[in-house]
Amino acid sequence: MIEEMQPVAYPLVNRFFKANGHKGKARSDERVFVLRSEGEIIAALRACPRSEGFLLRSVWVALSKRGCGYGLELVKETVEALSPLRCWCYPYQHLRHFYALAGFEELAPEAVPADIAMPWRNYRKNGQVFLLMGGNVTSPSSPSS
Repeated sequence: MIEEMQPVAYPLVNRFFKANGHKGKARSDERVFVLRSEGEIIAALRACPRSEGFLLRSVWVALSKRGCGYGLELVKETVEALSPLRCWCYPYQHLRHFYALAGFEELAPEAVPADIAMPWRNYRKNGQVFLLMGGNVTSPSSPSS
């Protein structure tokens, strides 16, 4: 089960990121979610507020815990915790399947708010090949029969 950290605990998350080879840092204007095992943080992510939802960043799993499904669990539970607000991310192409398993779909920049599309376009212009994906982007209505 995920835990949302309070800003006073962000230094713990930043130490986790650094110890596991990630350069990102949690900032006070973000929401940070973690998974723990035996009290230790084993996965963390930053949810950065945007006009119509959140941009997920720094989805990171402890080096010794990778490949066990913790990242997928963290992303899915975070999106659920942030619902009904929408979530987007800019994953590397090799992570397309991972985010699809978490319920994300690839989107055109025209289909997302400007504060999500513009940074993605700038990354692309600078030669960085990230995908633009969103989760919780369609209404959860389903036909009843």
